[in-house]
Amino acid sequence: MSENLALAKMLQFIESYQQQRPHLASIEVVRSLRAYTRPGYASKFWELVAGGNPEFVSGELDNQTVQLAGREIDFAHFMAALSDQAWGGNVFSTLSDGALWLTSKLVTGHGYDSREYTAAIGDTAQPVEIYLDKVGTGRYDAAALQDLLGKFASDQDYDSDILAFVVGRILYQQPQQPLTAAILQADALEFADSVRRYLTQMFGAQFDGSRLQNRASVRQRLCDRIRAYLLIKRDLLRADLLNQTYWRRVRPQLVEQAADHFLQYLQRAVQ
Repeated sequence: MSENLALAKMLQFIESYQQQRPHLASIEVVRSLRAYTRPGYASKFWELVAGGNPEFVSGELDNQTVQLAGREIDFAHFMAALSDQAWGGNVFSTLSDGALWLTSKLVTGHGYDSREYTAAIGDTAQPVEIYLDKVGTGRYDAAALQDLLGKFASDQDYDSDILAFVVGRILYQQPQQPLTAAILQADALEFADSVRRYLTQMFGAQFDGSRLQNRASVRQRLCDRIRAYLLIKRDLLRADLLNQTYWRRVRPQLVEQAADHFLQYLQRAVQ
């Protein structure tokens, strides 16, 4: 009950915020609401995604665990993941998104837009970044990485990311719909169906009932995206790819373990 009251409180704030700004479309409201989540959710990379980086105002949307689609989520994380999908806030953002797609196409062979580097993929790859800063590039320590994945890529984080993905798709399909209505629409869906939609649209998953038929293909696509994230956001900047031990042995194992961590969550959640 307390989680439902918390959700009602969050929706009331969002509804009031949007009503006071009738000139803004819901997707623009999503971008500006990032200022009400957490100070740490503002970054230069996100500024490229959305065309602006609102200064932190206050934490009305922070420190709230709410129940959405039967899952207990961190609402600030959910709103940040939702705003991660709100690319194209201005011409600069649109051009940056295109440049990121082209860069990833050149260095990985696959073109990924900014949404591929944030939310769930970002949550999965960031523990690898932390691992590399703490342990280094010279050795693979599966237990150390798993500990970081458990701390920084939790089921609750992923639940928030999946629901944000669904709300984002609803808003792009129905741009005139109020943000609160889109959130309530996602709330009414079976969570397993939302996970199935995410897997199908993002990774080309194929299902027989709840059984994932092309797991190897989905796993490879996950690895590709995590690899692209590390290439674009870390490896090229630090010249780590010149380290043969890291490039040939350590990095592939880190990427595969992170992908397996996320995929295991997805397979549990789709049941």
